[in-house]
Amino acid sequence: MRAAEHQFAEKRFDEVLMEDVAAEASVGKGTLYRYFEDKESLYFAVVMEGFDALIERLRSGDVPADPVERLQQTVASIVGYLRRDRFFFRLMGRDEGEGRRRGFKSAWKRRRAALVDEVAQVLRDGAQAGTFEIRHLHTDAQILLGMVRSCMRFNEQGLDDDQIVAEIVRIFAHGVRRDES
Repeated sequence: MRAAEHQFAEKRFDEVLMEDVAAEASVGKGTLYRYFEDKESLYFAVVMEGFDALIERLRSGDVPADPVERLQQTVASIVGYLRRDRFFFRLMGRDEGEGRRRGFKSAWKRRRAALVDEVAQVLRDGAQAGTFEIRHLHTDAQILLGMVRSCMRFNEQGLDDDQIVAEIVRIFAHGVRRDES
């Protein structure tokens, strides 16, 4: 799986060869086909593992009582995960994937929806605590995820992860409007 992840991170789907994955994994190509029907099956296994790992990361650990601190922790977890997993970071910007099989696309959509649900829960809890005003829960969660992706992809100012997290939380929680108080 790590060899496939590396190959898919470095090349477009159509450029990845099962022979290259097998060589990097130090196994025969037949071994890959014992576990994966084809390249598309391998690709989606890597994708699903990435979604599951990120969702598990968001679910684990202590949950701060303060909604803004929890939002910061959530954003930091996502930024940290995407920083370490370049392949999954690239996938955040794609549609339902390179594959054409309906089962893969529906699984991709379910995992992506689960990720949005995890972020939405943070926002929902913050709204229930009276800290956030959430008008369109899942859209707001998707906007937050888009902010993360954009800041990491187009980081022309060279901000480090902590600075990226601080800016995302500041703008998402307070906007860019000047505080007049």
